[in-house]
Amino acid sequence: MPIDPMILNPMLDTFRNMAKEINDKGLTGDAVDRMNSALQRMEQMGQEESDIMAFTGKMTSEGLQLEFSNAYGLALSEEAKTAQGSAEDYDDAGLLKQSVDALRSAITELKRAKEEQLAEAAKKAKDKTALEVAQNEIEVLNNNDIIIKAIEDLIEFGESGVNLPTFLRVQMEKGLDKAMEGSAVVREGLVYSKGWADASRINPYNMEKAAQHLALFDELSSAAKFGVPDGLQVTLAHDKIDHQHLPAIAKWDGITNAWERIISLIETWAYAHMSFADQVFPWNTMTNPWPAIERVKATNPGEVWGRLRIFQENFGMSFHDIFSHETFEWKVKNYQLGGSQLWMETIIHKIYPQCKPGQLLDQETITEVERQYKENLMVNPENHKDTDRFIGFFDSVFGEGAFEKKTGQRYNYGNRPAQPWDLNTFRKG
Repeated sequence: MPIDPMILNPMLDTFRNMAKEINDKGLTGDAVDRMNSALQRMEQMGQEESDIMAFTGKMTSEGLQLEFSNAYGLALSEEAKTAQGSAEDYDDAGLLKQSVDALRSAITELKRAKEEQLAEAAKKAKDKTALEVAQNEIEVLNNNDIIIKAIEDLIEFGESGVNLPTFLRVQMEKGLDKAMEGSAVVREGLVYSKGWADASRINPYNMEKAAQHLALFDELSSAAKFGVPDGLQVTLAHDKIDHQHLPAIAKWDGITNAWERIISLIETWAYAHMSFADQVFPWNTMTNPWPAIERVKATNPGEVWGRLRIFQENFGMSFHDIFSHETFEWKVKNYQLGGSQLWMETIIHKIYPQCKPGQLLDQETITEVERQYKENLMVNPENHKDTDRFIGFFDSVFGEGAFEKKTGQRYNYGNRPAQPWDLNTFRKG
């Protein structure tokens, strides 16, 4: 899903306006082509990415802002040289002033873009709370102070009496051009990504990947002149890390998705046997639910056995292997499994053995399923800790209470009387 235009447009409008200025003048050449190419890449990423931090990090790590700015400045410089007509007319001071003025404009545009985001948020906010949430997130995510400071340092140097060649040489030697790319902002984005991975805990590889991204960035920074790593080097190194983890993540997701679907089918089959099945989701949304309930009772066992056969072929795992696998234990240890230990043991030892084509649950098991459902014993009593962990991270970034203010929700998990999970006592086989 593309980034919300309310956020994306103010970020790119600066570059769009600068490109329009050049193109409206009818300027052509390699510099103009490079400038337009950089803008096209920004536009493309704005449609491909859904997370603003990922978009900002990629745009910066690829050096698109610098590439655009350098090409824009060169296009103006070539225009000025053409207007002056000959080498004798070359005005070093004029070109230097033009470069410094462009830097001033860049600061103005950075500030203007932020103000436009705030104005847009004010127009679209439904109420005062929504506006405050949007304003807070814009302030946090638009941390341009570091970039602006780097540009101001460059302006100050450009006005110190140096000539244009010296200005450009020192700019590169001291890494001020790289600082303008927002190296510190990139690192903040990597810290954010690591925090998100640690909070969401989708799998251990995502966490390791985010940690490696940050560690590698710091390593390249410490080795780089003036502590600013090359954007392309960072991008290539991060891509290498991503590729290294890709097979393990694909396998993890494949195994997890497969056993979650199998268990879901068994659970639904058990619910279909309850005398009040028509009162539970999804059947409580239907006008005439009982034909659908009977169909589940008749067909789910066949689908379970079919999926278990594929599960065995793809991963060499049986039904009982699920509960010793690292993906299952990861879910339990990180409070991500929705079912309680009691309910999972009931599935393994009472429901699954009866889940066969042409067979129905016996009355003793149906009575136990109904009891656990009515007494809310099927629910993992600590499942909320997974949500709490993410809320804690969100609030650490955007301020205490920010998640509740943004969503308008204060979670009430109610009474969950089942015993917490204990893998040491879990009867899995």
